Amino acid sequence: MTAIIILNWNGYSDTIACLESLYEMRSEFYVVVVDNGSTDGSFEHIMEYLESRTVVARVVRVGGRLSASPAARECIVCRSDENLGFARGNNEALRMLAGCLPDSLLFLNNDTLVEPDFLDVLNEAASEHTDYCAFTPMICYESRRDVIWNCGGRLALGMRKYYYAGGDVAAVRQGGIIPVTFVTGCALYFRPCLLLADGGLFTEKFFFGEEDFNFCLRMKRERQKMGCVTKSKIYHKVSASTAAKPAVGKIYIHYLNRFMDMRQNSARGFYVLWAAVNAAYVTLLLARRRDVGLRRGIRLVASVLRDSRRMEGVDRACFTAALNRRW
Repeated sequence: MTAIIILNWNGYSDTIACLESLYEMRSEFYVVVVDNGSTDGSFEHIMEYLESRTVVARVVRVGGRLSASPAARECIVCRSDENLGFARGNNEALRMLAGCLPDSLLFLNNDTLVEPDFLDVLNEAASEHTDYCAFTPMICYESRRDVIWNCGGRLALGMRKYYYAGGDVAAVRQGGIIPVTFVTGCALYFRPCLLLADGGLFTEKFFFGEEDFNFCLRMKRERQKMGCVTKSKIYHKVSASTAAKPAVGKIYIHYLNRFMDMRQNSARGFYVLWAAVNAAYVTLLLARRRDVGLRRGIRLVASVLRDSRRMEGVDRACFTAALNRRW
């Protein structure tokens, strides 16, 4: 049995569409939906949908524990009164299942749709490749299903590079496994043996972003094998064309997370060199943006360098302050 964990925050329409695609499958699974402090009526809408589909559902508050494994196709709605962030929200679902962990677990973004056989294919790959501890399906754009978002990727020198990004699905061999060193949190299938001592999978140092990069650093350090199962396909609702540029505050958070993560997971000499090279590179990237420019970019990178040296994590308060700050 596989537990599929979906995080919802003010996005019940996407979550219900994702659930609908899951319940078209014939696989052995159950679902945990974590309603992460939504304020748009998500909880009520999701419960109404489950009732209309006659799905057995029960509600557990964050911090609660299950004493027995859920039945096949059951849906557990784990309700939080506040937005816990992506990492902790998913981790709380894992802790809820601590007493009855299934054979495999899957984090799945709520803005995805799946092929009916995607989970069966992942399960077959996991059974066949017992030396692999984590897998990702081929993730395609929902708006253009023949175009690949990514097939996992690789970590190198503190950077990640997606495999087959923007490529044609037909150009990738269907079947087998592509060894990878990077997977996104969008669709992450893993064995319970990867769980940390606190019962979670992700570090909770970062309120928004970076948790999958940090996870992959840990997998690489522990020499755990990961792979993309190209025959398993899902579709992600991201724009296949140029996406809207992120706000300056989000840019700051992204690079603050990355510089902090690299500082904490690299030898000092390597980090000093890496930080110098990447500070210059990021400054040049920001200088080319009309909404940032050179002077603003220099100030932002200087803030990243300063704050990443003194901080050990980015909590919700820091994240919110960065978004509201006038850069």
